[in-house]
Amino acid sequence: MRSLNERIGEVVKRKRTRDRLTQADLGSRIGVSGSYISAVEAGNTGVRITELEGLAAVFRTTAIEMINEAAGKDSYSFTSSNRERDAFMTLYDSLNTEHKQLGRKFLLFLRELELRPDEEPA
Repeated sequence: MRSLNERIGEVVKRKRTRDRLTQADLGSRIGVSGSYISAVEAGNTGVRITELEGLAAVFRTTAIEMINEAAGKDSYSFTSSNRERDAFMTLYDSLNTEHKQLGRKFLLFLRELELRPDEEPA
């Protein structure tokens, strides 16, 4: 069974990769080295709460959400589909309420287009 440190490391790596950051880039954003980020991602060191809060700010979430994600996702697999979904949800979460509603309407419109039977040209 993986430790919480290992699971948090997986969350950090997934979010860092999703945002297309190097370990050095991420480390510089929160005031640590890239090797520290590498050790966290590998589960070799526990992340300190101050760094976890910094990571959460970079990833536009909270430290508690990252811990909950690490504790609750045993079967998450890193695929390009999941990466795209995570990136999309991050964008969606950053929108204001009005723009979220517009985005939802647009997605429903696109789904309707996909569900329509192919129409023959006139």
